[in-house]
Amino acid sequence: MLKRRGVLLSLGLLALACTIPVPPIPTPKPITTVSPPVEETQTLGLEGASRAEVRLGMAAGDLSVRPADGVELLSAAFRYNVPEWKPVVKQQTQEKRTQVSINQGMGTQLVLGDLGDYVNSWTVGLARGVPLDLGIELGTGKTQLELGGLALSALSVTAGSNDLSCSFASPNPEPLATFRLSQGTGDVVVSGLGNANLDRFTFTGGAGTVDLDFAGTWTRAAIADLKAGAGKITVRVPATLGVRVVFAGTPASSVEAIGFTKRDETTYVNPAYGVAPLTLTLNVTTGLGMITLISQ
Repeated sequence: MLKRRGVLLSLGLLALACTIPVPPIPTPKPITTVSPPVEETQTLGLEGASRAEVRLGMAAGDLSVRPADGVELLSAAFRYNVPEWKPVVKQQTQEKRTQVSINQGMGTQLVLGDLGDYVNSWTVGLARGVPLDLGIELGTGKTQLELGGLALSALSVTAGSNDLSCSFASPNPEPLATFRLSQGTGDVVVSGLGNANLDRFTFTGGAGTVDLDFAGTWTRAAIADLKAGAGKITVRVPATLGVRVVFAGTPASSVEAIGFTKRDETTYVNPAYGVAPLTLTLNVTTGLGMITLISQ
């Protein structure tokens, strides 16, 4: 009898459940609200400082950085059509050093991949004569960096899935201790690295295509550490610069060296090595990708 009552109770509950209306699945809301484009400008001075540290963080959008003439440390123009993406600008000065950060407002969510109807673009001008520590963190979008003539003492760029073009069209008057560059899935082109006046260049590659050109006016010997990921990397060096390439482990078949002589299983040199007054040492760690070395 108890078993029969249990069955009847279960059937009753099932019938009742079938009569209760199921709420519809809510329609996904837009990632962000698009408004008419907003255009803003920002100018920051040195505030009595003699050195500067600038940090730029853009999760999604197009960024342009270039040297600028004038007495101001930084001049920027912003254009965006998502109110939550309004750039957050901060400056703090202590003694002779001023710190500036510009970060994209995050909003509720960020657009991944193609921005489509979303607009977010920054144009940033930096003073030429100020010793500068520059750090840039990027998500998705396109970036153009013209850093020639800036007095860079430290430089760090994280490209993410951003398509990045970086150029040093004229020499850096300040010794650049280290230039750190990391790439995710975007394409990267760097030219005029000889003008960067660097001591060390470190690159960590992901899955995109990379072109590194070490042309320019060399004034000091340097070391470059390249860690190739699953992408394709092309490294170009001037034939007048002595270059020694050292591979971590035995070079795989995915390595092509043009204008180099193989000394042993892990070392390549170009004809200027040991003859030219300056030497660039390339320490290369290859992964699943391809790397091409060209001396010409």
